[in-house]
Amino acid sequence: MKFCPKCNSMILPKNGKLKCRCGWEDEVVEEELEKEYKFEKDVEFQKEVIVTDNNKTLPTTEITCYKCGGTKGYWWTVQTRSADEAPTFFIRCAKCGNTWRRSN
Repeated sequence: MKFCPKCNSMILPKNGKLKCRCGWEDEVVEEELEKEYKFEKDVEFQKEVIVTDNNKTLPTTEITCYKCGGTKGYWWTVQTRSADEAPTFFIRCAKCGNTWRRSN
């Protein structure tokens, strides 16, 4: 991976040249493209919410479950969007296990 000597941004190849958004560009040889920029396989981005069945370690809050009427819930947060946006709060009913997102 290369970085622009003018603005230090990451440079990606395009049409056989290394081009930066600031306007800097340079020629690139095929061997360098293979070595520096070729991925072995497609990358799939998945976000997994990992919550174990043992919820006793999660913080609790008073809730009203819309399915069973339970009043105790476990909660956690996950950064489901970009870093400059607020995290998403999840709540799981301690009585029936129903899980939902808290609406903001």
